[in-house]
Amino acid sequence: MNDSPLAGREAPAHALAVIVTASGRLDERALAELDRHHAFEHLQVNRARFIELARTCMDEVGAQLCDCSWLRMNHLMYIDARLDAVPDGPTRLLVCGLGLAAITADGQFTDDERLVYEHALAHWHVSSDDIAHASLQGWQALPSRS
Repeated sequence: MNDSPLAGREAPAHALAVIVTASGRLDERALAELDRHHAFEHLQVNRARFIELARTCMDEVGAQLCDCSWLRMNHLMYIDARLDAVPDGPTRLLVCGLGLAAITADGQFTDDERLVYEHALAHWHVSSDDIAHASLQGWQALPSRS
């Protein structure tokens, strides 16, 4: 079994961590919002492990995005590798929905957060309507990732 964070069951959590830490920080309100949506259950990763993944993303990319108005090639490669590892459409919708909830939990939607979030939507060919529809149905309606 491949234990790489880019493969297997942690891939959705790692993609979410990239989105959540685009501002270069991991806000407690974002984590609380993820708790409220039972994100860690849905993603099959515990909260502590998600925080580890998020800190890695902050160190490797998030902290560098604050001064950018575009994604540089090295950032794109890092982000796309994590996005590409998410296996299916329903899981991608889940990651986008949880990502949006988390990054707007503080009442702001910063340029760096918007940049990474909108890149994920475009990369996965997901629309805001797709996310709204999935969240109206409830994330529990999405297939299990077992």
